[in-house]
Formats: sequence, structure tokens, C-alpha cells
Amino acid sequence: MSKKRLNRVLIIGVAFIWGLLIYKFFGNSFNTNDNRQNFTMAISEDKPITVQKDTFALKRYTREPFLGNILKPRKGVSVIKKRVVAPKINKSVAIVQWPQLQYLGFIKETSAKEPLLLLKINGKLMRKKSSFEFFEGFKVLNFYKDSILVRFNKEQKVIKRK
Repeated sequence: MSKKRLNRVLIIGVAFIWGLLIYKFFGNSFNTNDNRQNFTMAISEDKPITVQKDTFALKRYTREPFLGNILKPRKGVSVIKKRVVAPKINKSVAIVQWPQLQYLGFIKETSAKEPLLLLKINGKLMRKKSSFEFFEGFKVLNFYKDSILVRFNKEQKVIKRK
């Protein structure tokens, strides 16, 4: 076939396919109402709808399908697990040894934001700001003129001025 003839056949084929698509799409709108059928389904409420379960037994194969080995039947072994209750271990409460702590007062300068606290710990005089942690885990939570609130190893204590 020549190229011209092949192109004409293909153009006619494409036009035919497009014609079918347009007819399918717009074909129903050209019909009149007289030709249309009114499909309704009557539902009777007298009969309850029931669903039946389909049960069947599966066949146990004796040959493994991929490797071709013959399978040995499994024997059912019941395993009884015993529950072992561990004895409760009493945790001994560690007694926190507080060092000797004396509150001597505080000094507040007009230019300083925080006052200096005067503390005597195990006989040593210390001057520290109130917000800093000092001496192995001690922290001053709050201070007043006559007492301070100190935390040491998650334990809080109020120490009065002497």
C-alpha cells in the first residue's frame, strides 16, 4: 500500500471511532421521554434479610507444594506456663546526712540584682548568690530575713537564723 492510501484508511478509522464515542456520549439525550423505561424495584418488608454463613473444612496437605517434601503431621503438645512470683524486695531508705548549716543573714547592695547570702557550712563561711547551687547539691529555694528554704538531695528544710 502506498503512503497516501494508508493515511486515508487511518483517517477514516479515526473518524469512525470518534463518531462512535460521540454517539455513545450524546446518544441518550436525543431519545424522547416515551422511549425511556421507568425502572423501579419493589422491596417487600415482610421477609427479613438473612445471611447464611458458608463453612467448609480445609484439606491438610501431606506434601509441601514448592519443595516437594513430605510433611510430617504435627503432634499437639500442650505447654503449661507456671507463673513465678518474685519476692518483693524492701528498698532501704537512704538517710540523707545534712551537714551543719547555719544561716547568718544576707547582704543586699543597691546596685546588685540579687543579695549575697551568708552561710556557715561545716564551720566554713560562704557568701553565695541565692539562685546558685552551692556545696554539693545544696540550693536555696527562697530566703527571708529570719530563715531560708534549702533543698538537698530532693529533701527540703527550713533553717532559721541564729
